[in-house]
Amino acid sequence: METFADRVTLLQAESARIKQYLHTLPPDAWDQPSACTQWQVRDVVAHLVGVAEVYADFVARGIQGDHAPPPGWLPAGMGSAMAGAERTAQRSIAERERLGDQVLAAYDAADDQLNRLLAGLSPQDRAKPCYLSGGLVPAQHFIDLRLKELAVHEWDIRAALEPEAHVSPASIPAIMTTISESIASGSLRWAFWSGPYLTTPVRYHFVVTGLGPSKPDIVVEGNTLRMDDARDTTRVSMSCDTETYVLLVYGRLDLEAALASGRLLIEGDRELALAFGRWFRGI
Repeated sequence: METFADRVTLLQAESARIKQYLHTLPPDAWDQPSACTQWQVRDVVAHLVGVAEVYADFVARGIQGDHAPPPGWLPAGMGSAMAGAERTAQRSIAERERLGDQVLAAYDAADDQLNRLLAGLSPQDRAKPCYLSGGLVPAQHFIDLRLKELAVHEWDIRAALEPEAHVSPASIPAIMTTISESIASGSLRWAFWSGPYLTTPVRYHFVVTGLGPSKPDIVVEGNTLRMDDARDTTRVSMSCDTETYVLLVYGRLDLEAALASGRLLIEGDRELALAFGRWFRGI
C-alpha cells in the first residue's frame, strides 16, 4: 500500500525532474504558444508559480483551522474550470508580467516552499480540511493535486515543443485519484463545462486500457454530471488508454483528431461522442 511518505517522495522526484527540464529550455521556447489556450510557455510556468503559492496558503491556513475562502475567491464547492477560466488565464498572464525574467526563479522558490510544507505535515494535520474553490479537501490531498497540476501543465509545455509529448506515467495514479474525487479542483465535476439543459441524460461508458476511473460511466444530466457504475442505458462507448482519458477529460485532446489517429474508438452515436468535447474544454 502506498504510504504518505511514498507520495511525498514521488512529488519531490517529479518536481525535481520538471524543474530540471524547465532549466534546459532554450530562451526562444518560453515565448512559444503552449497547449493551453491564451498562454505562452512562460504563462504556464507563471501559473504553476501561482498555484504553488495559493496551495501553500490554503494548507497553512487549513491546518490552523481556517478554511474560509480568501478575499476574492468563491466559497468552497462553488468553483469550477468554467467559472474560473477567464480569471485564471488573466491572473497567470499578470503574474508572468509581474515576474518578468524571474519566472523560473520564482517557480523554483514556490515549488520548494510547497513541497516542504506538504512533506512536513504531521499525521494529525494530514486529514484537516483545507479550502479549495472546488470544495474542502484534506491537507494531504494537495500532494495529488500538485502532481496533477505539474503533470498536465508539463504536457501543455512539451506538446508545444516536441512532436511526441506524454503525460508523466509516474503521476497518472494521482491524476486519476483527483479526477475521481467529487469535491476537488481537478475532479471530473470541476472540469465540467455545463451547457444548455438536457432533458434526456447522456451516458458515456469508458473502457480504459490501464488504470481506469473509479466508475466507468459519465452521465450528463440536466446541466450537471456524475460518475456512475456501468448501466445498460449507455448511448456511447469510448475505448482508449489512461493517458488519452486524462487528456480528454481535461480538454487537451481534440476528439476528432483522437479518432483519426486511433487513440480513441467509439461505439454508438458519433454526434454524441463528439459532443463530449463541449463539456470538457480544459483550463
